[in-house]
Amino acid sequence: MNKINHYLSMLCFAAGIMLGVQLPNWVNQYVQRVDAHYREAELAIAPYQLLADQLFDGSMQALLDKHLQSHEPLFKREAEPISNQYQRWQYLQRLHQQLQGNFWQQLQQITMHADQDMVNETLDSYQATVPLNRLAIICGLLGGILASIVYELVTGLLIRPFKIIKAR
Repeated sequence: MNKINHYLSMLCFAAGIMLGVQLPNWVNQYVQRVDAHYREAELAIAPYQLLADQLFDGSMQALLDKHLQSHEPLFKREAEPISNQYQRWQYLQRLHQQLQGNFWQQLQQITMHADQDMVNETLDSYQATVPLNRLAIICGLLGGILASIVYELVTGLLIRPFKIIKAR
C-alpha cells in the first residue's frame, strides 16, 4: 500500500507540473482574447464616438439623449443598440486596462474578476503547449508542489479515521 501511495503522490506531482506549465500560456491566451474583443468593440463604437466628438463635445450620453428625444422612430430605436455597444466598449476597456500588468498581476485579476464568457471561450479554443521559459517552469513547479500538498492532505484526511480505528 505504501508503494501505491508513493506512485500516486508522484503522479499528482507530475500532473501538477503539467497543469502549472500551461498556466502562463492560458493566461496569455485569455489576455489576447480580451484584447481582441476590446479592439472589435472599439471599432464598432468609433463612428458614434466620432459623431459625439463632432456634435456633442465628445459626450456619448448627449448623442444618446439626442437619439432618444428624436421624433423619428428610427433614431429613437437606434439609441438602445448604440448604448449597448458603448457599455460593452466601456466594460471591455476596463477589463483590458486591468490586464496590463505583469503575469502575476494578470493572474490575480483573472482569478478575482475574470469574465466568465471569455474564460469559456479561452478554454474552448485553448491550444496546449509545453513552453520551457522561466515563468512556465516556476508555475509548473508550484503546480506540482500544490498538487502534492493537496494529495497529502486529502489522503491524510481519508486515511486518518482508519488509523484511529486500527490503533484501538
